Amino acid sequence: MLKVGLIGLGGIARSHADAISNLDNVEIVAVADLFEDVRTDFMKKWDIPKGYKTHTELLEDNSVDAVGITLGHQLHHKLTIDACMAGKHVLVEKPMALSLQQCDEMIAAADSNNVKLMVGQTQHFYGTSLKAKQIIDDGTLGPLMTVICYMSKNWNYKGRKPQYRSRYHGGGMWLSNGVHVVDRLMWLLGSQAVSVSAVLGTRAHAQPSDDTATALIRCKNGLAGVAIACGYTNGGPSYESHVIGANASLRFSQHGEKFVRLGTGEEWEDISFDDPPAEMYHEWESFAKAIELGIEPPSDGNWGRQVMEVLFAAETSSITGEDVVLDSGLSWVHQSTGSPITTDHGWY
Repeated sequence: MLKVGLIGLGGIARSHADAISNLDNVEIVAVADLFEDVRTDFMKKWDIPKGYKTHTELLEDNSVDAVGITLGHQLHHKLTIDACMAGKHVLVEKPMALSLQQCDEMIAAADSNNVKLMVGQTQHFYGTSLKAKQIIDDGTLGPLMTVICYMSKNWNYKGRKPQYRSRYHGGGMWLSNGVHVVDRLMWLLGSQAVSVSAVLGTRAHAQPSDDTATALIRCKNGLAGVAIACGYTNGGPSYESHVIGANASLRFSQHGEKFVRLGTGEEWEDISFDDPPAEMYHEWESFAKAIELGIEPPSDGNWGRQVMEVLFAAETSSITGEDVVLDSGLSWVHQSTGSPITTDHGWY
């Protein structure tokens, strides 16, 4: 049984708790949050025995094997390193960190303390996503031609906490939600990125961060795709991915309208898929499996870093008006450990 402590009990923590409650081999044994009323309500709802005011107190709890870090983007780096130094496995929410140096320090902390580090890139684990990836991998589409991924939704400015509106703290549409689109795009294309050409801007809100981004991402396998992330004030949402192959096309979405559709013969056909009991079910299932078997987790620290490198390069491209070659773009990033890898959600 993997015994988990959740650090930070905001909205996304409820999704993590929901997923864990549906797993037989994972349980939440402790939580940490500065606010006593939040802790009390969360512990009561999920029947959790121990609550702490600070993450430091939780990390001293020897019954905790692993932690889920669900606090603000600017806190991921420090909390992850503290948890690794305490010997806890870590599943940290996206985006991984605010700089590549921070990402490198998080990876080094996990490696030096022999613990697993996984970044919560949820897009790999939905039932719709897994079905779509299966269709791509089994060759149904033939050779891939391109992929376009969207996350266009209401930014919900009034309800969004100040740190998520400020780029200084890691906020804005691109880092908050573009991270999902870039992760999904590269996963579908099956390659690491070479370069990025992008335009970011603040079009709909008075905030010190972007609310719209369009990025062309070129990959090392010769393919390219487009990642679009827009946070509007009023409109209609789209979370869709469109994959075009030589022999067939594929469209799928998890939110808004949930579907997987295969395009052949100039028509679209709905494809059935297995829907897990909770959206993060497969995410925590895979994390627990990696710890149990001593294998590399899916969306591990190196993958999380690769996604962040693309995000930061897109920002640079938008500022300079030029295509930006990633520092890692002219060679293949390789696995740094000798661990076996998961057969369910490998990265490329």
